[in-house]
Amino acid sequence: MRAPENIPDIVSPETVSASDQAFRALREQMRELTALTTALGQAFEASSMERRIVTSAVRIAGVDGCSLYRRDGDWLHFRVVKSVTLGLMVVSDFGDDGVFRPVSLLAADGSPSTEAVSARTVAENDVINVSDVSRLPNFDSSRVARFDQRMGYDTRSILSAPVTFRGGQPLGVLQFVNAKNAVGNHVPFSGTHVQLARSLAAMLGMLWTLEP
Repeated sequence: MRAPENIPDIVSPETVSASDQAFRALREQMRELTALTTALGQAFEASSMERRIVTSAVRIAGVDGCSLYRRDGDWLHFRVVKSVTLGLMVVSDFGDDGVFRPVSLLAADGSPSTEAVSARTVAENDVINVSDVSRLPNFDSSRVARFDQRMGYDTRSILSAPVTFRGGQPLGVLQFVNAKNAVGNHVPFSGTHVQLARSLAAMLGMLWTLEP
C-alpha cells in the first residue's frame, strides 16, 4: 500500500525545538532551586544567601533585574540590587538619598501606602504583576522614572512578591524587573515567573526567620 502524501507533521521541528528548550529551562530551574534549598540547610551567612538567591533569580527567571527589600518597621530597605543591562550588583548599606533610598510603608495620613509597587505588595501581602510601568493605575511611577533617568535604564515591567514565612506578615519584598524571551525581547511576566518568585520569596522568608 502506498503511503498517503502531504500529511502535515503532527509535531514540527520548531515545536520539538521549543519543547526541548522549555524542558532544559525547567530542568535548570529545578537544579538551581534544589541547590538553594540545600544551601539554606547549611551554615551560610544571611547576606551571602541573599546575594546568591537574587543572582540565581536573574539567571533562571530570564529577567534583566532583581531587587530585594527587607522590612524594618514602617520602611522597606534595599538589601540587594542586580541588573544585567547596567552591570550592577549592589548590596546592603544604602543611604537615605538617591534612587536606592528606603520606601515608606505608610501614607501621609498613617494608612498603609499603596503608591509604590513594593509598598502595595506589603499592604496586600500578595504578588503584583505590572506588565507596563508606563500605564500604572493608582501607582506613583515617579520613583521608577527617577531611577531610569539617573541610571540610564528602561523599566518596562515589574513582578513583585512578598517575602513571608509560612504565610505570615511580609518581612520584605522580592522584585523581578523586565522579563525577556530567549532572543532578548521584552515579554510579559508569566505564571511560571509568578511561581518562581513565590518560591524564592519563601526561601528568603525562611532564611530571615531562622537566621541566628
